[in-house]
Amino acid sequence: MINITSQAAARLALMIAEEHDADKLGIKLVPTTTGCGSFTYSIAITEADKRDQVAEINSIRFFYQLQDVDKLIGTVIDCDPVTGRFSIHHPRPQENSCTLTH
Repeated sequence: MINITSQAAARLALMIAEEHDADKLGIKLVPTTTGCGSFTYSIAITEADKRDQVAEINSIRFFYQLQDVDKLIGTVIDCDPVTGRFSIHHPRPQENSCTLTH
C-alpha cells in the first residue's frame, strides 16, 4: 500500500520510542487540502482509532481506514538524513484543472 523507507522508519521509531505509550502508537497520514482541492499529507503519531486498519510497514505500525486505500496506494514516506525532515511522495497525484500556482 505505502512504503516507508528505512531512513524514515528509523527516525519514526526513535520518535515513537520517546513516548510513554510507545507500545500503542503508530502513524497515520492525515490529508489536508491545498487551495485547489488536491491532497497533501501530514504525519501524525497516534493510537489507532477503533475504525482503523493496521499494517506493519518496515517495523512501523501504519493506521488507515479502508475508504482511504485508493488515495494511499504508492505513497512513499522518506526522511532526509541531513535535516531529519520527512517527505511524503505520491506517484499518482490527484488531477484537477486548477490554475492557481504557488
